Amino acid sequence: MNASNVTLNKINDTEWEIPVGTIPNMNVPGRVFASQNLLEKMKQDRTLTQCAGVATLPGIYKYAITLPDGHEGFPMKIGP
Repeated sequence: MNASNVTLNKINDTEWEIPVGTIPNMNVPGRVFASQNLLEKMKQDRTLTQCAGVATLPGIYKYAITLPDGHEGFPMKIGP
């Protein structure tokens, strides 16, 4: 799946939601924190797809979150 197929709902100017059901087996929605300009850059690679993928993992509570420094190849924060 490429990022052009990822559904995004705007929450406010810097917060976006990838709803459950965007890809199979999502347990929680994805939340993306990015300006419109940064979001357009994230759509050019697999950053948003990776956020949706993290939302399928067991133990993810409430949201899978992508922060403004999220990028392809680094789908989730590990450690403190």
